[in-house]
Amino acid sequence: MNLAKIRQKVHNREAAERAAEEERPRRDVAPSPPAGAPASPAVVAADHPPLTDTAAAALPEERLSPAPRRGRHMDPLDIILAGRAAAGCDDDLPLASEGQVAAEAEDYEEILCFRISDEIYGINIMELKEIIKPRETTEVPRAPAFIMGVISLRGVIIPVFNMRERLGLPQGDRNGRERIVIAKRGEGFTGLLVDEVIQVVRIGKDGREAAPAVLEGIDRDFVSGIGRTGAMMIILLNVASITDINIC
Repeated sequence: MNLAKIRQKVHNREAAERAAEEERPRRDVAPSPPAGAPASPAVVAADHPPLTDTAAAALPEERLSPAPRRGRHMDPLDIILAGRAAAGCDDDLPLASEGQVAAEAEDYEEILCFRISDEIYGINIMELKEIIKPRETTEVPRAPAFIMGVISLRGVIIPVFNMRERLGLPQGDRNGRERIVIAKRGEGFTGLLVDEVIQVVRIGKDGREAAPAVLEGIDRDFVSGIGRTGAMMIILLNVASITDINIC
């Protein structure tokens, strides 16, 4: 609860107490009985026997509780600090700083894992827009062989890359599990045709390695690093390098 809400809560409570004090005399003072009428229980003599517990419980609560005494006004923040001091608390609240929150977020990254040929590849999910099933593409004249064509996704034209072709891997038979991973590409998007989407994993800083100086069968510029989680090794792709081509 912030300071503004605390001040408002204290202000509301004080207003309620003032209203209760203004109403209390009208509620507690009984009207004078007519001449000759017996005294009502509310104006009996002071030496009347005290109320039993049962009778006291039956009376309204406001008749049993004395009117609260009005002390000096205290700032809500003073009340909070006084309570913390009485409880033996430190003056400084243990709040996480923005730097600590950012550091925790940087301790790991989430990776979408997918299979291309016999290897597991991945991209950061921050580069991911969505995953769709393969669909018919429109051919682009004079485009490289790894460009399957373009698709229209809700009115947005997206080029689709055949990732086996792009990475220089041998072509294989379709198995029905192929998917098009829609990833960010500059100001637009691009589609990556993969053989199978597997899962999303978290990789900590200690689970990521730099890309090897030499990679067999794949352009090193296409790889941003190697991720490891458990027994799984993931080749982390550099989407910007893979899709850095003018298809027009």
